[in-house]
Amino acid sequence: MKKEIEVKFQLKNKDKILEKLSALGGKAKKPYDQITYGFFSKDSVERGIFPRIRKEFGKSVLTVKVRPQKESSFFERKEYSITIDDEKEGIEILKSLGFDRIREFSKKRQEWEFPDVEVCVDDLYFGTFLEIEGEKKDIESMIKKLGLENNERITKAYLAIEDDYKSMLKKDNKS
Repeated sequence: MKKEIEVKFQLKNKDKILEKLSALGGKAKKPYDQITYGFFSKDSVERGIFPRIRKEFGKSVLTVKVRPQKESSFFERKEYSITIDDEKEGIEILKSLGFDRIREFSKKRQEWEFPDVEVCVDDLYFGTFLEIEGEKKDIESMIKKLGLENNERITKAYLAIEDDYKSMLKKDNKS
């Protein structure tokens, strides 16, 4: 089990952040595509249980994230992951366990190597986001180094951010 602690920021100027990451000594990895299948049951959100299957680098990983009961200024989850041989079988297993609502999304991700935090720049159809993962003090330090301390923190998963985006579009279309 891994404890995941992260925060996201929506980027208005991706190039500016990429320059800052480079100036801070970050090592950029080659961008890659990631496909994620998120699974839900009738009560999984209320229970705080979020299974997913993610395809990247030609392999499939089944992950279950469990939300703690407390609110936080960080996205915090217990995370359990295993590599699986076949995402189709994984999907069928999760469906048989009651996770019968499936959402799929894809993104292009670029990871940046730093000593104390993992930094990712993610391009999705509804925006570009910076994700910083690590210990809280190290995340806060990177936020300051990047000059993001006055920017809105996002402590939601991408599927929830997508829901907000779609909701905003519906409101705009009604206006």
